[in-house]
Amino acid sequence: MASTERRPSKDGKTIKWRVKWRTGGGNGPSDGETFGTHADAVRFKGLVNANGQHRPPAEQLHAYGFGYLAPSAPTQPGPAPEETVTLRAYALTWLETLTRPSRETKRKYRERLEKHVFPALGDEPIANITRGMLRRWQSFLLETLSPKTIANIRGETLYPLFRAACLPGENREPPVCTDNPLDGLPLPEGPRYEPDILETPDDAAILLTAAYEVDPEAADLLLTKLACGFRWGEVAALPPRAVRGHLGTVEIQQVLRKVERRWVVEPKPKTKNGYRQVPLHPLVMQGVVKPRVEKGLPFLFVAPRGNHWRYEDFYDWRWVKIRNLAQSRGLRGHLTMHGLRHSLLTLLANGGLELPGLTNVAGHKQVSTTMDLYVHETTAHHEPVRRIVGGFLEAGIRAGEAQRVAGVNRGLEIRGRRHRRVRQTPDAYLDAG
Repeated sequence: MASTERRPSKDGKTIKWRVKWRTGGGNGPSDGETFGTHADAVRFKGLVNANGQHRPPAEQLHAYGFGYLAPSAPTQPGPAPEETVTLRAYALTWLETLTRPSRETKRKYRERLEKHVFPALGDEPIANITRGMLRRWQSFLLETLSPKTIANIRGETLYPLFRAACLPGENREPPVCTDNPLDGLPLPEGPRYEPDILETPDDAAILLTAAYEVDPEAADLLLTKLACGFRWGEVAALPPRAVRGHLGTVEIQQVLRKVERRWVVEPKPKTKNGYRQVPLHPLVMQGVVKPRVEKGLPFLFVAPRGNHWRYEDFYDWRWVKIRNLAQSRGLRGHLTMHGLRHSLLTLLANGGLELPGLTNVAGHKQVSTTMDLYVHETTAHHEPVRRIVGGFLEAGIRAGEAQRVAGVNRGLEIRGRRHRRVRQTPDAYLDAG
């Protein structure tokens, strides 16, 4: 196998990298090339290994940016070197080979690439893209995108793209890349905000009162969402048959999902754990859900036109007005509709609900998902902390207070005696005279 060797200059100021191998492996003749950067040396070593310990052919040298190492062109006409594979060309071909993601997911990947990746890196040879180039790309995106959005682009699209480029082709062609330049590149750092939730009954009352003033239909949806902890796609697509009145539960049977920029109802939740029954408080069941079942509409909650609510319409026409009104009345933070789900799961966790029940309500497979992402710190523990600490320190606090009062009284008495002595001194002097 080829190897790389670090070669500093005599003065130690310059470092070069030497790739060495034996032609054909084993005891073949030695061969090697020297490069100015470690990244170039690693990429060249990968080509040597891919070619069975032989010097890469001229076509590969040109394709991977090592054309200056290719032998001189022959005098007689010959085949032209292969065209350099750019990130754009490889990415579009790679997207067509994906089979597991849905068509909508593949459309989302392509949209991300065309909007955020291709303008900066699309015309670069994919084999020449380095960690430093990607670091600068991340820094540029931070001016307009959040760290989480950049992490999504990296983790869902770019990283698997480069990982595939490091593998041999379907017909055993050499890998397009010898290493994944995203390896070792940390995710961008940025300000992290804790999602705002409803912590107290007063917070919930402010929000729901504002909702019923803006639109009772929208308020019923928000109340049910808060009481069940459903995702938007689950509550918006609830059909009457999902209500189990005799059990006091609501069952997830279908979801609303955005496909090809359109909202459609699909008869399957996000995961198999999404198939679940969630208990509903009798006040919500009797006052909100059952009357809607009796209407015989296709969905429990319908938009003004009689169909299910689209997320964008509900957000723009109802939620923004409700939240602004609630904030004007003292609701803290910047609550989102998904924050209602976080609010319920945090309330149940702090109330002592066992973990299996908590994950069932959430529709999660892993307990860690619920606890790490959806259960937040609240101020509910402040009063118990004060009570426990007070019980522990009460005797000491009272003893200290008694000593403090006694010390103050002694100080006053001493100051009083001194004052009386000072006042008596001139009279005594006059009497003596």
